[in-house]
Formats: sequence, structure tokens, C-alpha cells
Amino acid sequence: MKLTIAKMARLFAVGALTVSGSLVNAGGSLDLSLSDDNVRLAYDATQLSTGMHLNAAVLHNSSDGDIISGGVHVVDVRNNQNDLYIGVGGNAYAVITDNADGAAIGVGGFFRYSMPFNRDLALAGYAYYAPPVISFSEVENMVDSDIRIQYNLLPTAHLYTGFRYTSIQFENANSRYKLGEGLHLGFKLDF
Repeated sequence: MKLTIAKMARLFAVGALTVSGSLVNAGGSLDLSLSDDNVRLAYDATQLSTGMHLNAAVLHNSSDGDIISGGVHVVDVRNNQNDLYIGVGGNAYAVITDNADGAAIGVGGFFRYSMPFNRDLALAGYAYYAPPVISFSEVENMVDSDIRIQYNLLPTAHLYTGFRYTSIQFENANSRYKLGEGLHLGFKLDF
């Protein structure tokens, strides 16, 4: 069954509402990144006073397909004044393309490092790998990563530029399928 963009948007909205409804007293953020061929919308929420961090995202490529993801992570909440913020966990992925579909569970994490000389400037990113043992249907393995430099315009509004590399090896394919590779610009709003 192929998912249309409208169906994916509804799934993302239901997932985001479920996540946000389950995290009463939570901080959250919306993240939008754009390039010529890609748009990615993500929602993150961390329950205050706990180490639980949930996220959901949709990546759409205008010609190559779509990825829907959702994840659970743990973060260190002991010292929120630390320059390094890190989370480890996993994301579940649904991959929908014209040629092949599948799913995977990526293991990895994310980080943000605020520069000590200017706390408004930060290096941030994420990386996940789904080996064959936790890749399903036509997905053999998957890599999803992003590295970015971000600048805080306001304490709750951030602009960034980065490089995304999302690559999928499908069964019986000679080369990796790159969905969302390249430079992008974006902004992130915290609430």
C-alpha cells in the first residue's frame, strides 16, 4: 500500500498529538528544514524532570520518496547548564519510494554542543544505523544522519545550516538509495 503525502501528514499529526498529549508538562520543539528537493518536519518533546525524549519526523523528497520516523531516547537532565546536550536511543522508520518500501529500527542518538566562547552558536547533529537484523521488508540496512551549525536568534528560535545523509540499501539493489542527501537550511522553534 502506497502512502500519499496527505496520508503521511495525517499520520504525522496523529503521532505528534499522541506524543504531545502523553507528555504533560513537557518542553518541545518544531524543526523545519528545506533544500531544493527535500523538506523535513520534526517534532521533539522532553518530559521535564525526566530523561524521556520522544520525537516524530517526516522527510519528503520531491522525486525519490518519503520517510516517516518516530523515536524514544534518554537524555541527561542532571545539569541543564552543560555545554553538551546528548541523547541516545532509537528511531523506527517507514520508507516509501516508487520502487521499494520497507521499515527499519535505527540505533543511535543526537547531540548539541554550545560553543563556550558564544553560547548562541552551536554544533548539533544526529546519527542512526539500522543493520540488516532490524531492517524489514525490502530494506536491507539504513543510515540516517545530519550535522548542522545553528545560531540562536532568540532563546527559543534557532536558524541553522547543515548536511544530511540518509541512505538506504534495498534488497537486490546494486547501489544505495540516497534520500535526502545534501545541504539544507532550517529553523527550530522551542516552546
